[in-house]
Amino acid sequence: MSSVARATFTVLVINLISRVLGFVRDAVIAKEFGASGATDAYLVAYQLPYSLQAILGMAFVTVVVPVVTGYLLKGEEDEGWKVVSSLINGTFLVLAILTGLGIILAPQLVRLMAPGFDEVTAALTAKLSRIMFPSIIFMGLGMLLTGILNAGKIFAMPAFAPAFANIVIILTVVFFGGEYRIQGLAVGTLAGFIGFFLIQLPSLAKLKFRYYLKLDYKDPVVRSMALSVLPVCMSIAVNQILLALNRFFASNLASGSITALDYADRLMNLPLGIFVAAISTAIFPLMAEEAVRKDKERFAGTINKGLGTVTVAMLPAAAGLILLRVPLVELLFERGAFDHSATLMTAEALAYFSLGLWFISVNTILTRAYYALKNIKAPLYFGVASIIVDIILSYLLLPVLGHGGLALANTLAALANMILLYGYLQKNLQALRIRSVAKTFGKSLVATLIMSVVVLALTAKTSSWAAGSVKGLLFHVGLASSVGAAVYFAVVLFLQIEEGKWLLKRLTKKV
Repeated sequence: MSSVARATFTVLVINLISRVLGFVRDAVIAKEFGASGATDAYLVAYQLPYSLQAILGMAFVTVVVPVVTGYLLKGEEDEGWKVVSSLINGTFLVLAILTGLGIILAPQLVRLMAPGFDEVTAALTAKLSRIMFPSIIFMGLGMLLTGILNAGKIFAMPAFAPAFANIVIILTVVFFGGEYRIQGLAVGTLAGFIGFFLIQLPSLAKLKFRYYLKLDYKDPVVRSMALSVLPVCMSIAVNQILLALNRFFASNLASGSITALDYADRLMNLPLGIFVAAISTAIFPLMAEEAVRKDKERFAGTINKGLGTVTVAMLPAAAGLILLRVPLVELLFERGAFDHSATLMTAEALAYFSLGLWFISVNTILTRAYYALKNIKAPLYFGVASIIVDIILSYLLLPVLGHGGLALANTLAALANMILLYGYLQKNLQALRIRSVAKTFGKSLVATLIMSVVVLALTAKTSSWAAGSVKGLLFHVGLASSVGAAVYFAVVLFLQIEEGKWLLKRLTKKV
């Protein structure tokens, strides 16, 4: 597992940089535009192409990694590059058609996504959407490159590509936001996705990748990959559908509700994008290899290792986000047009989202396990079931909790999805044993509760220092986070949690 550990922490460090840049981007946007109808319009317009990008892109990674891994293991690289080239060319054609349709049908799509928008906001959303829709071509092809590079055990540049996109967007807002306003932000977003694609191209040379200008749709492997993309897209679409449902319901709430949900979701995704993405990215090629070799014991062991590691990392992260939600949002976003009422709205949503952090983490690892086994139907069915749960709960909780109810509905839907994914996988993979994960969860929960008590006591004494000062907020949040992490890992070592000891050892070694 040493190669997996190295890959995990390579991706982790770069993801950390990318996420920090992501929050710099969000802070710059929040300062310039606040939580308003214009930002609601941008976020909905952004969601239209981004949903397609995220769904198709991750589907490409999911489909490509096992196939390319198989060719590389057999030493049939040239044949593999022909297959991949056909997929690249077919993908370009499909995304170009979707782009054209998206530009033409933008007003209708906006009405579908945000029926509560007034005429002015809806028109602005359609305009911004048309600017950003071509980004699906570059993001989709960029994710396809990410899958190829990951299959070849190249992780650094694909992990850095989102950071590069964030840098482009930040520079756009800083230099052109004042003059071109929200339209300038949309153009910068498109430029960022173009950069995401271009910056990965040179790394293909390390794999001696050869591009072929062909589209062999009769090739059985190409046809199998193409047929797999749609169901994989549908199962991966669950998270994007949940976000779209949030916007659908929130479009009828007070102005800024969509922005509050979006910023809260991004904060919740910070540990997901750093730790869980690093772990799942690193172990996916390994799971694909073990699946090809039909080594069930090692395959199950890799899954358990992944689940245990995300458990140790995500339980304290969820608690920290809940306990520090208000000062954290104040520190990151409350400046310029983003006022304290927007902070409180965002913090409320963050608390409900964070309750589901562990569920989503587990789902990420389990879904990758299904895909390594080339079982694409089960995650799809379970994903549809979780969407139905979310819709029902959104209707029930919205009148009671407002936009916070939508976040809680997402959390409970993720719980339902986790139960279905794990239960079915364990039934069909006897080597997967729940006892080891349950033991890690129980010990990690104890450590998290002890950490939470210490953080609560500490923040009660330091909260007054944070009032009205960025330095005070930074000290308040930084001190609570540092002390909390120290207490948590001290308890982890005392309780002899193996995944925690491994994680701490790797962290300290890298530092």
